[in-house]
Amino acid sequence: MSRPSRLSYAVLLIFTCACVGHAGADPLADEISSVAAKWDAAINNADFDALLPLYTADGRLMPPGAQPVTGPLAIRDFFAGRGRSVRDHKVELVDVLSIGNYAYTTSHFTAALVVNEKAAPISGSTVRLLERQPDGQWKIKSHIFVRE
Repeated sequence: MSRPSRLSYAVLLIFTCACVGHAGADPLADEISSVAAKWDAAINNADFDALLPLYTADGRLMPPGAQPVTGPLAIRDFFAGRGRSVRDHKVELVDVLSIGNYAYTTSHFTAALVVNEKAAPISGSTVRLLERQPDGQWKIKSHIFVRE
């Protein structure tokens, strides 16, 4: 087999293994999806205190058109300030990349934005950096979202 053919075969083998690996269960993706589901539940139930344990002590939220917000209490207050304007929030995980004790995630979200008692569908994207805690839990260290 020529050198380029071996390289092509190696690349194809790596790609095939990566695809097969994603076809099965991914424990990290399951853990991150669980964090996202807890986040959705906190927003959907207007239980903003439930956001507190989801963020690291130095967690940072970077919302569009607003100054960054740092710390779980400030993040809770940011979302509480919006009240029940966001409903039926649903995060769908797109990618998870593990880097040691960190996980970089991208996702797509859908929700209903209620203004003057009228609901309008919204959607957008999120990028989160999560940090594995000493007890094994994943917490959000950095959270960026944009609406489409």
